[in-house]
Amino acid sequence: MAQETSRDRERRGLAGAFALCSVATLTLLASHPASSARTLAEVLREEAHSVWINGIVHGGFIITLAGLMVCFILLSRRLGSRRVSVVIALTAFCIGSGLLIASMILDGLVTPALAVRFADSGNADNLPMARTLFILCGIVISFLMPIGMLFQSTAILGWSAAIVQGPGMRRGVGAFGLAAGIILIIGLLAVPAALKPHVLLAGIALQAIWYLALAALLGSGASWPVPEC
Repeated sequence: MAQETSRDRERRGLAGAFALCSVATLTLLASHPASSARTLAEVLREEAHSVWINGIVHGGFIITLAGLMVCFILLSRRLGSRRVSVVIALTAFCIGSGLLIASMILDGLVTPALAVRFADSGNADNLPMARTLFILCGIVISFLMPIGMLFQSTAILGWSAAIVQGPGMRRGVGAFGLAAGIILIIGLLAVPAALKPHVLLAGIALQAIWYLALAALLGSGASWPVPEC
């Protein structure tokens, strides 16, 4: 009886953690600074002015991704950590999260730090160097973000393939995850480069909704496999 109580407590705690990560992701996404700069000088001023909010938002994303990795390790135990689809999902999510964390560090910490350094410099000769560094950071981010999202979308497919095999609410949440994963992968691979930032933002929001669906599923007490030791 004590063992059942412990499992129920772990399940409710995991549901709360997924819900918290979902809310944090949506809140951080809504708080992300929007850019209207057109010239390099405007970019430098804008990035330097928003250095704190950039650090808070992107640092929050990094912490949230770390929390999600812990959540999905626990979820994988409940789904059966020896299943091939679950192993692939967990591996893909950790790789994707690592790539996204690297992107967050560049976008939210490195780029604003460069802007502060060059904005404080009155030497116009430094502008070509600033332009080169900003272009380099932008190119690296343009690879890290989509690839990271592709890995995470693959992870959603793997976990959803295991979840959808269950009865009732599990089937609905699993079907939603399968649809979300397929939509994200097609969107990231098929849309033009100019629209890719919008797909990435929509993808993060869609992932957050799936986390919330997982929280509801775990909180409902639906049938789950016994966690592996």
